[in-house]
Amino acid sequence: MKPISWLAVLMCCTALFSGCNSDYSGNVGGASNGGDGTLYGNFNAEGQRQYNAQCASCHGIDGNGSPDGSSLVACSTCTSVSVLADVIARTMPIANTDNCSGSCASDTAEYILYAFNGSNLSAAATSIDGVANSELIVTLRSAALQLAGRLPTAAEENMVSQNGENGLSTALNQIMNEEAFYERLMEMFNEQLLTDKYLTLNQYEGGINLLDPEDFPNRKWYNTTYAADEQSNIRGCVRTLTNDAVAREPLELVRYAAKNNLPHTLYVNADYMMVNWYSQQVYEAELVDPSVPFRQLSEPVCDADGVQIAYDPTDFRPARVTKDLEFEQGGMPHAGVLSSPMFLNRYPTTFTNRNRHRSRIVFDYFLDTDILKIEGERPGDGIGTGVANPTLLDPACYACHQVMDPVSSAFQHYTDRGQYITTGSTSRNSWDSSDIEPAGLAGKTIPLSGSTGYFRNMIQWLGKEIGADPRFMRATVRTLYVGLIGQEPLETPGEDATDAVKQAFTAQRAILNSIGQTMVTNNWNIKTGVKGIVLSPYYRAKTLDAGKVVANEHIGATQFLSPEQMQRKLQATVGFGWDEFRSENNRIMYGGMDSDSIIERIREPSGLTIAIQMRMATEMACRSTALDFTRDDSERKLFPYVTVLTEPTNADGEEDANGVARIKHNIQHLHWVLLGERVDLNGEEVTATYNLFTSLLAQGQDMLANRNSYDPRPGDYLEWDCRARWYRQADGRTDGDLPAESMLEADSNYTIRAWTGVLTYLMSDYRFAYE
Repeated sequence: MKPISWLAVLMCCTALFSGCNSDYSGNVGGASNGGDGTLYGNFNAEGQRQYNAQCASCHGIDGNGSPDGSSLVACSTCTSVSVLADVIARTMPIANTDNCSGSCASDTAEYILYAFNGSNLSAAATSIDGVANSELIVTLRSAALQLAGRLPTAAEENMVSQNGENGLSTALNQIMNEEAFYERLMEMFNEQLLTDKYLTLNQYEGGINLLDPEDFPNRKWYNTTYAADEQSNIRGCVRTLTNDAVAREPLELVRYAAKNNLPHTLYVNADYMMVNWYSQQVYEAELVDPSVPFRQLSEPVCDADGVQIAYDPTDFRPARVTKDLEFEQGGMPHAGVLSSPMFLNRYPTTFTNRNRHRSRIVFDYFLDTDILKIEGERPGDGIGTGVANPTLLDPACYACHQVMDPVSSAFQHYTDRGQYITTGSTSRNSWDSSDIEPAGLAGKTIPLSGSTGYFRNMIQWLGKEIGADPRFMRATVRTLYVGLIGQEPLETPGEDATDAVKQAFTAQRAILNSIGQTMVTNNWNIKTGVKGIVLSPYYRAKTLDAGKVVANEHIGATQFLSPEQMQRKLQATVGFGWDEFRSENNRIMYGGMDSDSIIERIREPSGLTIAIQMRMATEMACRSTALDFTRDDSERKLFPYVTVLTEPTNADGEEDANGVARIKHNIQHLHWVLLGERVDLNGEEVTATYNLFTSLLAQGQDMLANRNSYDPRPGDYLEWDCRARWYRQADGRTDGDLPAESMLEADSNYTIRAWTGVLTYLMSDYRFAYE
């Protein structure tokens, strides 16, 4: 690691973590081609000279940033000449803010906007030179499956066919109003937050046990309410619902804001927490709006031991803990996820760590800043030069700690287990402020006294500052990008990066910042960010021109499906999931995560994963083929154009043109439903699948006609698991018998088994496991 001077550390680290403006007001809105709606001006030679002299050392000669300064490509303050010039005049250069004001600031701002944020930026959000996007209907199908776990409806397909881009936008709006979308949104944020570790699925009372029993003596209220031995079943049901409500509380903030079109900044600064009827008993929390009772369902969710409970576990409401706690009178302050007991326990601290772990996570998750990448000269043993207080007095240590420690101090009222205590003299939360930076963020210090003092509510001040920081926009878009695209955005290129790498980063940063700014100006609506990424070339890319797109490995959203996504795809395409996915071991082996010991999804399948897919394809094809034929034609998901009697030849062995056409039409349908590809009726894909069907059919009919020549002898009846005898639940388990007249168990002409082979073939294709 290269040595840098102490002065350089002070000058450039602030630039890196505060962007262009350490006192930024929070306005990250404005059109991507200028906040006033006008295009940027012409090349400004004087601005270039000033930039090279005073800015390039930190921000890079090409504006891509450096380890010592943030990128200026589509930066959050790059909305207009006047806005950026004001920022430069007030805050830049860091070491001498009086050195560039007036014409210097305006010239430099004009050059930055022209050189790094050109007038073509507004068009960049939908296209990249050399990248061809998928057809709109294909994008619609991918988005419907990924965001709502279903295939697009005929009405949505017609909307896109008739109205093009506007139709796709409208269809996405409809998709993002469904409950399945909000679940998917929480799933994306949990891949970062990892608080699903505490769900009952992973830990018994995992969330409940984290709460301090002195603060929340009613945390296991179900043990008192249903104390009798004969009430064990109802107690177990309610315990699961209660624990999972506590565990998902921080993620429910994401759902609540999205569902009600409220600002996503509530994620870090909401002055309430989310509770349902079950977790309200735990916290004894007061609803923000007590006039509306919790919703009850028509059917009970817990029905055992003569007790029925119908409160909807998905009905979460804002509430506040106002009751006195063990060490605190008047409850606890709320600041979105920052004050959530689940977040505080998922990212704990120790007596010596002093919330620095929590600070690192805050910078990473909510400010798009990796503390560990601050460049500087660090002591190899981590001890420093021997000064009494190295985090404040040793330059090698202070480079990081001046950024990290103010946020650490903002968490000073929370113990290692997340208990809220402001009394500094208590042994459980002793805090000495003399050896650590005072609480604050980005050069601001939290005011502690007076009418605007925040001593008890430091975390609330921090949440408001994060929500107003332009880096929160980038962090949010990054979370959405990873969830939808399946990979991290490109990192800022180093000094030795190739022009292709720099160009790729510049294009991506411009597009993602444009999406983020649109989201912010739309009242921080998270759906706007999701739609922007779906409509971007990073999601829709189909083909690339290698001559124009050199660094292209980051383009394209096709990714290996997680077990949860695969289960939803099976439910959408064949009508039910794979029963074996109920096993946690199967989900983990298929690339899933438990948010505990396994905290990352597998993005590239292993040999074991592929073997599981092959088994899944075989079993799901077996279970779904005959069952689909029992449905009415209009309700069939797989075989709407054929029956069990449809064959390519007639009784005389001659080709039946009508039968061939119907079979090929159905094969075309299967390629679209299962693989998401539009294939020509006479194309090679349909021909190959048709040949497989006819080959299987001919071999099977030959075996049936010459039974005695085969060992074992084939029969007219399907294998037991392949018979259509049972209804199937969404997770794949059988759910009672079909009516006797609807059962389909025999396959005397072998068409069902031939179609089963076709399904196995298509569901074994790698494209079925990717979306």
